[in-house]
Amino acid sequence: MSVNQGDIFITKLERNFYGAFKVLKKGKSFFDEIDGDLLMIAVLNYIDKEEPKISDERLNEVLCCDRFFFSNQYCINFFTDNPKHNRLNEYEYLGNKPITDFEREIEFKLGDGIGGVKGGFPLSGVVEPYIVNNVFLEWRWNNEREEFQIEVEIQNEKSRIAREEYQKRLMKPKKMLQESLFWEVINKIDWTEEDDEDKMNLAIEFLSRKKVSEIKQFQESLSYKLYQLDTKEHAKNIGEGSYKDKETHFSIDYFLYVRCCAISNGQIFFVNALNNPKQMPKDLDFEAILYLAEQAYEKRMNKELKYDTGCDYETFSNIKGWK
Repeated sequence: MSVNQGDIFITKLERNFYGAFKVLKKGKSFFDEIDGDLLMIAVLNYIDKEEPKISDERLNEVLCCDRFFFSNQYCINFFTDNPKHNRLNEYEYLGNKPITDFEREIEFKLGDGIGGVKGGFPLSGVVEPYIVNNVFLEWRWNNEREEFQIEVEIQNEKSRIAREEYQKRLMKPKKMLQESLFWEVINKIDWTEEDDEDKMNLAIEFLSRKKVSEIKQFQESLSYKLYQLDTKEHAKNIGEGSYKDKETHFSIDYFLYVRCCAISNGQIFFVNALNNPKQMPKDLDFEAILYLAEQAYEKRMNKELKYDTGCDYETFSNIKGWK
């Protein structure tokens, strides 16, 4: 189907409400690999038990969200105009309305959406019914706030428990690389180089000549060792950025990179730090090792490594270590 600027589509929401969205602009894609141009689509400030009529003034307003972490954020996203992927033909076409002055001034700009109009807007997948669900959530925020907040808190708690249970089930390493070979790879890190990426070149080259299965096993071993170091006591001993308590800011990414540093310094350093958290590196980090297996695999296979490890190395994954 042909889609034009100003086209409005309607969709059914929860509790038999109706919502609507509008094509604000069409333009060239920001990415060469995307087949076709992009559509800037906005959710409109319309919610009612009756289907909208094209003359309804609420169809002239772009929805602005103001709930939870939203703060004057316009509900606008980019979608492909390729009919094979945008699924617009599944929605009821209402009609076309001229672009308003406000809509005309909105910049066709990609961003994370957090900054609203000035910060740009996110690139999304196909047009699913839930893209208009924000108008229903805003309606609940304005009309059923207390009940809505309680429901969200309950759902968040259920999600937290589910994540912990999921982590508990998964935290078991798959087949890992032989220890001697793992540390042989680590020992190839060239600390005489100044740039972190240059430090990794010899190790990447060495691992890329191994079997594909061994590259994956290296990633498994690395993830497990990072997981082992993911404890509260280790986090308390990393220098200025050490963990203090739940109320004090603590960088989960930095702690991960410090754990990377402990492993990058070799087997003896790692074992000492594992057994005695006070031996953790102080104010030192080495993120580059995280990508060693990925880069070795890409060098060998000329494609991206897609592999899920048995253990999650992100901070707080080791639940027992944080009790």
